Amino acid sequence: MAEDTPAGSAPAFPKLLPLPKIERPLNLPVDKLADVKSAQDLPDRLVFGDLVAGSFKVQKKGWSAEWRDADGHRAKFRYAGGLSSLELNFEGEEMVTLVSAERFADLDGTVQNLQPGSWLEKLGARLSARHNLKVFAHREDDAVAGNFADGPLLTLALPVPADRLLALYELHKQWQGDAAIATNLDGYARLHFSVVNYLEGVNPAMLNHPVGLVLHHVNALGTPAGEMPAREEDDEGSAAWTLRRSHYLYIAHCAMRDAARLVERLADVGFIGTADDREGYPNAAEFGAALMPFGYEYVVKNVYWFDAARRRRVFYPDLGDSADRNALGAHSGDIWLKSLIRDAQKLAEQFKADTARSFAEGMAQEGENPAGLH
Repeated sequence: MAEDTPAGSAPAFPKLLPLPKIERPLNLPVDKLADVKSAQDLPDRLVFGDLVAGSFKVQKKGWSAEWRDADGHRAKFRYAGGLSSLELNFEGEEMVTLVSAERFADLDGTVQNLQPGSWLEKLGARLSARHNLKVFAHREDDAVAGNFADGPLLTLALPVPADRLLALYELHKQWQGDAAIATNLDGYARLHFSVVNYLEGVNPAMLNHPVGLVLHHVNALGTPAGEMPAREEDDEGSAAWTLRRSHYLYIAHCAMRDAARLVERLADVGFIGTADDREGYPNAAEFGAALMPFGYEYVVKNVYWFDAARRRRVFYPDLGDSADRNALGAHSGDIWLKSLIRDAQKLAEQFKADTARSFAEGMAQEGENPAGLH
């Protein structure tokens, strides 16, 4: 079901691939806080955790209860009539806020008025120390997306090889039965464009040559380069080879409390690399993931970051498209989706083989490696 392509042009990959959702329905027995009389009346999860058995206590003018997750994140709610309190602890950062809500649903506004910047900073420091992951801070004046059941929401963006799309699909299927993922999670893959600048002279020789760069990209992600890489210089005379590339970008939306589990699950099966500056997929900076507050992928433009050694820069003109997200509801059916994914994988396999053959034929005509590519 890939799009038809004129002879001699680059293969046309499917543009948008929705992935199976992980849905965790909330058990909310009563609507109003004042109607809670026992633990059976409480929601089974709240902000950062699941209801702790035995934590419900009747108190003067109301009640209190506690919710925790496997990582020790905690939410404690005290209802005391007109003025209640919500105590939160995430990654060791504590916060207490007063609440005037009458209904559980009103707590959405409380969550959206909290500034999660310090929580994301702590989470990001822990994850990026181990993984090939760039974390974008939540700025003080940014809006917060989230709800009382699952807390603040985050977005993960990650380039994925076209020939591993089915593995990503199956991973989403597995997560549907993964009890450790306690909250809702959705994701999709979209055909995307980005740019990588490789500083001349400090990268491996293969990455200082246009043919080498194309091979490096195609072998890793299975999709065409946007054009042949070009050598560019800045005003100070520093030179870099610029690769404009097409690839699939995986966009996932998850609750902050499950973000570490999402990253670890993807790392376990080789979609996210390590933070040790190794070359190749998935460890090199150009294949790194980005974690950010939910919604950044739709509003922030010209996103970029450098690797730790500042040998290369990864640049995304944008990360997400709200029109793509809105169009996801029009796509349904495992059979239809798997056929699209298989189309993409077959195209990637054929394109990698064709690229390797063209390179080998070019070398045979030259009689030796292209200059600098060894």
